[in-house]
Parts: sequence; structure tokens; C-alpha cells
Amino acid sequence: MTRHGRVIGDSAGRMTTEAAAEVVESLAVAAGLSGEWSGHSLRRGFATAARAAGNDPLEIARAGGWVDGSRVLARYMDDVDRVKNSPLVGIGL
Repeated sequence: MTRHGRVIGDSAGRMTTEAAAEVVESLAVAAGLSGEWSGHSLRRGFATAARAAGNDPLEIARAGGWVDGSRVLARYMDDVDRVKNSPLVGIGL
């Protein structure tokens, strides 16, 4: 696989972060989605969806490869919790 004319796979044929980004970007375009997309979109999306489903932040961190106590992951969790626990939820707004 190449990206902008450069090889983005490794010598063993595994996907690199650049290859993952290429796949995500290509699929977003094919789906007609606008915006900026990257391989990181999958990682953050996993964390957000897992937390919204009620999963434990420590288990999410371990499954996603974040270090225990990750401030970045904590910010993702705060975003989900703020929306989920908003007093506007359930009143039709």
C-alpha cells in the first residue's frame, strides 16, 4: 500500500499507522463523510463508544493501549460523561 507515492506498510506486511490512516480516509470519502479523518479516529471512536456503552475506563484503557491514568483518555471519558449525564438528557432537547 502506498500513500502519496510512499510505501506505508512495513517489511512484514503489517499495517502501519499511516496505512490505517489511508484506509480510514478512503472509507470516509467513499461513505460521503466530510471532515478530517485519520487512524486516530478509530481509537478515539472506540474509547467514546465503549464509555457510552457503560464500560469501565480502566478496561477501556487496557484494551486500547492507553497507560493507566492517561490524561488523554480521561478527557475522552469526560466528554462522554458530560453528555450522558447532562440535565438536558431525557427532556426532549
